[in-house]
Amino acid sequence: MKKGMLLALVLVFSASIAFAGPGSIGIFADNAGTNCNLPDAAGFGMYYIVHVNTTGSTACMYMALKPACFTGNFFADQNVFGVVVGNSQTGVSVGYGSCLTGNILVQTMVFMTSGTTPNCCYWTVVPHPFASSGKIEAVDCFDQKWYPTGGQGIVKSLPSCNCNVPAEETTWGKVKAIFAE
Repeated sequence: MKKGMLLALVLVFSASIAFAGPGSIGIFADNAGTNCNLPDAAGFGMYYIVHVNTTGSTACMYMALKPACFTGNFFADQNVFGVVVGNSQTGVSVGYGSCLTGNILVQTMVFMTSGTTPNCCYWTVVPHPFASSGKIEAVDCFDQKWYPTGGQGIVKSLPSCNCNVPAEETTWGKVKAIFAE
């Protein structure tokens, strides 16, 4: 009987490791990470960075630079965790303080918005400029680096522009080229 229970525990543990994943880090209209249709009304706009569907992470590193099509102005980041280096617009590293799973509210970006952003303005979480891998990075619960995908929100979404599409991986050089003046 004990061998059967031990075997069952080993199988459950092995299955949980096999399905472990870094999840995705994206921009959402809600702090639960369920609505990627971002509003743009005159006043202060709150946009939530959420690490979604992680099976266990302790930190992350990313950038959520406002896209050129977004007419709002960056005001401040409101940080959930105490260990934060940098900001969402230039690159940020966030320590969660413990191993967390599921959807994790990482940060709230506050913008002064005017309501003039054109429809279908895509906003994507990208790698931190100093990420050695050139990818969005996270640390799992065993202190190993892994790579969440970059989630994408859409300001003033329409049926013709769906934010439920995975974001394409990119490099910091490609991101800089998009925003070059």
